Amino acid sequence: MFMSYIEINKLNFSYSKNHKVLNDISVNIEKGEWVAVLGHNGSGKSTFAKSLVGLIEPSSGSIKIDGHELNEETAYDLRKKIGIVFQNPDNQFVGVTVRDDIAFGMENLCVEREEMLERIEFYANKVQMLSFLDKEPGDLSGGQKQRVAIAGILAMRTDILIFDESTSMLDPSAREELMSYIKQLHKEGLTIIMITHDINEALMADKLMILKDGEVAAYDKVNILMKDRDLFIHSYLELPVALDVANLLDDHDFHQIKETLWAYVSMK
Repeated sequence: MFMSYIEINKLNFSYSKNHKVLNDISVNIEKGEWVAVLGHNGSGKSTFAKSLVGLIEPSSGSIKIDGHELNEETAYDLRKKIGIVFQNPDNQFVGVTVRDDIAFGMENLCVEREEMLERIEFYANKVQMLSFLDKEPGDLSGGQKQRVAIAGILAMRTDILIFDESTSMLDPSAREELMSYIKQLHKEGLTIIMITHDINEALMADKLMILKDGEVAAYDKVNILMKDRDLFIHSYLELPVALDVANLLDDHDFHQIKETLWAYVSMK
């Protein structure tokens, strides 16, 4: 029987009896896929991400990674496969220098010192931060901090990378730089799960998972879901202007095209 690399089955999570944050989430993610998770504020995106790395325990349901169910007994081993980059990289810094921060995760995995030093050099170079190893994290820009956070996870040799709104605090230049690097990691075969509120970023993924009020409103390939204008409207999301216009052209709704373009111009 074929198994997906990540299998999420009827996942539920509640902070209280009257507040169900995740409701029967069931999706499969294949090895090497890039999945973007979109949703309005409060839709459950970050809770979903935290569930995948075992930071919170679901109320019910299961998560399987590479055939192994995530639970108390397996969490330590499965976390070797998954790394998460949070919205604010400052929350991940614990060391005095960049070198210390990249080493931190490997120390928890008891990586031998010589091997650790080699990985620090290799992955710092990979994210173009080799010359910053002795710098204090506080002296870095937002984009540089995110690259250091990524280097620390890559140094742990994870197969899955989760980006939880990791671009939201970056300036446009740093955001473009990080997205370019995520593309590179995807080409190298890593499985990418990107939590985002930015539809333009989501367009770069293989698949879209749209959450609405804690439930999966849709899960399919990007080019399929981007044609469903009503799906985005009902999920409280906006399509990029170019795609919105393209969909309206298909419907020959020229009046609405005019209104859409005027609205876009007035925002500039």
